[in-house]
Amino acid sequence: MAYWVIEGLLARSPRPGYQPGWESLVPREQVDAWVEEKREFGVSSILCLISNDQLPLYRRALPQGLIAYYEEVGFEVAHLPTYDGLTEPYTPEQYEQAWHYFQELPKPVLVHCSAGYDRTGRVIGHIMQQMNENGRFAIR
Repeated sequence: MAYWVIEGLLARSPRPGYQPGWESLVPREQVDAWVEEKREFGVSSILCLISNDQLPLYRRALPQGLIAYYEEVGFEVAHLPTYDGLTEPYTPEQYEQAWHYFQELPKPVLVHCSAGYDRTGRVIGHIMQQMNENGRFAIR
């Protein structure tokens, strides 16, 4: 399920196939259903925060990888990977990179990590702080 942070501009969501508990391989059908739901929601771009240790969960279903698959199905994509469960998952430079990605990606942008809370919340918080401080930003 996707949720608007700012309707028509910024959304958040868990990754395809996310379920609480032990991580397991994600079947293609779950990824396709996730993609269709996000298209219907109106998403144009994805800022993916999941780390490279979580991407293999998609390798059996998507030999080209999740990021490439997002691009193949028509999303603009930026990938800012970091590990889950860190007290401070991002450096100041990475937060600025997330802001840059948000400015450059076609809107609306969906941000997701694994569950769509910790890493996603931090990046969305930074984006919103930058929007407030700058008072404007370029929308493509």
